[in-house]
Amino acid sequence: MHIGTAIERVRKERKVTRTELGRKVGLSPRTIESYETGKQVPPPDVVMIISKYLRIPWLTQEYCKRHCAIGQKYSYVMLTGVNLDPASIMLKLISEMKEAEAVLHRMLEILVNKNGREDFLPAEWDEFIECLHEFLDVEHNIETLKISLGEWCDVSELIQQHNNKCWQKGYLRKNEAALAAY
Repeated sequence: MHIGTAIERVRKERKVTRTELGRKVGLSPRTIESYETGKQVPPPDVVMIISKYLRIPWLTQEYCKRHCAIGQKYSYVMLTGVNLDPASIMLKLISEMKEAEAVLHRMLEILVNKNGREDFLPAEWDEFIECLHEFLDVEHNIETLKISLGEWCDVSELIQQHNNKCWQKGYLRKNEAALAAY
């Protein structure tokens, strides 16, 4: 399914016309139609507005996964085979965090006296990567939680608050503080 199909499906579920959506986004109904039919890919700023207006929290991640070279390499796939309500995700996250914590000390043992990839024996590297996957599972669940919470709030505001907290705690150098405000 392309992005436009998702926009059209949710727009219809929400009983929003192309004219209404176009007015909210500042585009013509014909442009909305061209997005929905896949003739045109909406730019990122339009996707963000549509995502917020139609309450489609996963749309921005899906857009990045499909239409951004960086997102294609670094975005997680959407978890569609799990219960996506926040409480269920939190329970899964607790389980994943316990699994990650269980390998943390072993990862540290492997990392001692390593300054680069070349310092690892092949078996050490393989074990380290296997352990690292436990942390990637945690990260993936956190991403899924953020998407789920997008039904309730603007997650971009939460991320901005978190970035500000990092700046206040001194986790950013002064010249990077402007990036946190972005």
